[in-house]
Amino acid sequence: MMANYEFTETSSRNITENGEQMRVVNYRGKDDSSIPNTVLNVDGSFTMPVMDYFMAGAENRLSEEIRKHVVERLTVPDGGAE
Repeated sequence: MMANYEFTETSSRNITENGEQMRVVNYRGKDDSSIPNTVLNVDGSFTMPVMDYFMAGAENRLSEEIRKHVVERLTVPDGGAE
């Protein structure tokens, strides 16, 4: 799912949530190759622990973390309403 999307961080900031340091990650996913002459964007944001954010950045896998979050949000859980 969403294999043709390229996800990039558009901005981010630190917040404190329940006493824990978190990072709000704003992103854009862009697919301009699946359908000719069509570009489909997915924009959003999510929070993740600050250390996970910096480790993903240091390991050059932030795009995959964003993709994982988007796919989880778009996937209906077993037994859920469709």
